[in-house]
Formats: sequence, C-alpha cells, structure tokens
Amino acid sequence: MLHRVLQTWRYLAAARGDEAHAEHTARRLRELGADEELVLAGLLHDRAKPAGTRLWHRAAAVLLDAAAPRVRARLAAADSTFARYLDHARRGAELARAEGRSERVVRLIARHHERPSDADESLLARADREALP
Repeated sequence: MLHRVLQTWRYLAAARGDEAHAEHTARRLRELGADEELVLAGLLHDRAKPAGTRLWHRAAAVLLDAAAPRVRARLAAADSTFARYLDHARRGAELARAEGRSERVVRLIARHHERPSDADESLLARADREALP
C-alpha cells in the first residue's frame, strides 16, 4: 500500500497528467506485445477521472481500498470529485460501452483497479503500474 502511495506521489510530482499516463500505458502494452483491443483499453482506462482530482483523492482511494473497501463503495456512490474519482473505472466503462467499444475493452476498463482475473487484466495492471515514473 505504501508503495502505491509513493508511486502516486512521484507521478504527480513529475507534473504528468492522466492523459500522459494513458499514453504511456498504451505504449507499454504495445511493447509487451498486447493486441490493439488491449492497447485501446490501456489508452481509455483512466479517462473518466475528474479534472479536479487532487493528490489527497488518490492517496485516500489507495488507503480505502486497503483498509475499508465497503466505505469506499459507499463514498463512490455520491457525485463529488472524490466520488467520481473513486468510481472512474465504472464510469469509464460506461463511456466505452456508449461509444460501442467491445465488451472486452469495457470489461478491462471496468476492472482495471480490481485484482486481475485473467491474462489480459494482468497485462493491463502491469502496464498501468509500469507507466508510472
């Protein structure tokens, strides 16, 4: 958990936005030999994060994931910036579905903060992690 908070801190301190992170994730997936659908999921996985996301939102989400997942789920149901940040995977999947993306891409976006359950999810998680500084 502390490792993830420190990664997030380095990421934000480097003044990189979520758009650059998505591009780095997609590039890393290509380097790892992913097919184009998986690369697309990497490119789109964080686009539902709200523009006003702050460092404390990111740090609190990591802590809630580890210590209080039920509280996290309740907080994500609201409409604040923090709630939208907590719920960005589901919201991003809804956007992808509305655009007619494949069910595979939708599922990968929706699950990108869950424990990987297959090879695609594991590869996306790896690229997402490695795309951070």
